[in-house]
Amino acid sequence: MITFGEFLHSYFLWRDPMLVGAAAGAICGLLGVYVVLRRIIFVSAALTQVSSFGVALTFYIEGLGLGALSAAVHPFALSIGLTVAAAVFFALKKDYSRISREGIIGFGFLVASAAVVILGDRITKGSHDIASILFGSAVVVAPEDVYIIPSIAIAVGAILLIYMKDFVFVSFDEESARLFKYPVRALNAGLMVMIAVVAAAATRALGALPVFAFLALPPLAALYFTERLKLVFILSAAMGVLSAVLGYFFSFVLSLPTGASMAMCACVFFIAGLSWREVRKRV
Repeated sequence: MITFGEFLHSYFLWRDPMLVGAAAGAICGLLGVYVVLRRIIFVSAALTQVSSFGVALTFYIEGLGLGALSAAVHPFALSIGLTVAAAVFFALKKDYSRISREGIIGFGFLVASAAVVILGDRITKGSHDIASILFGSAVVVAPEDVYIIPSIAIAVGAILLIYMKDFVFVSFDEESARLFKYPVRALNAGLMVMIAVVAAAATRALGALPVFAFLALPPLAALYFTERLKLVFILSAAMGVLSAVLGYFFSFVLSLPTGASMAMCACVFFIAGLSWREVRKRV
């Protein structure tokens, strides 16, 4: 077990991954409010798995030794491409020929999850890479992620701030938005694409488990703490940041799996929000 003083003196080890985690937690917390309001939590789960599949597929192609083709396929680009395609499909496709939307989402989640495990069995780099993709291993992050993740977080955060009223209106009352001539399909697709890009980028850096936790649990906890929407956004982003930072801290000092530690911190905030709601009911 590492003491707090030793942790502070090791800042050069945790500075970059904690920054990446905090940026991912903040933007996932903001986007997660829309995920919860639209009741598409399992869409975010499916997107994180599709992103994981994209990264695993890249590792597999690299292992085939196809020369220029292997070098041309970048994990980040392939992951984002597949995830954005899945997000646009979920956002725009309404008719699934007698199959419910939830069934299609569940099918996509299971296919992507199974494909990741199957590819992991064929990747020469070993099962550790797949475990990192699925459950998170943000002990060390790639140098480019220190710039990519915060940049994506700032860009998406700015778009959400500028078009906040439009996204909120469409999320709460899509039919009324159509009557007022809002570009509902474009707003839905745009929001899903932003979720896809953030999920793909964050999953590659942190793993699917913590990213799904950041998208689902902080916004749920925030909605338990307050019904004021602006405060919900602030609390959700703050809890996303704290889940990432505290999760990394506990994983560092206690030698715990990083992704699972982050997800568990998000679970603690969810339990706290649920407990606060029960207390308010009884007062």
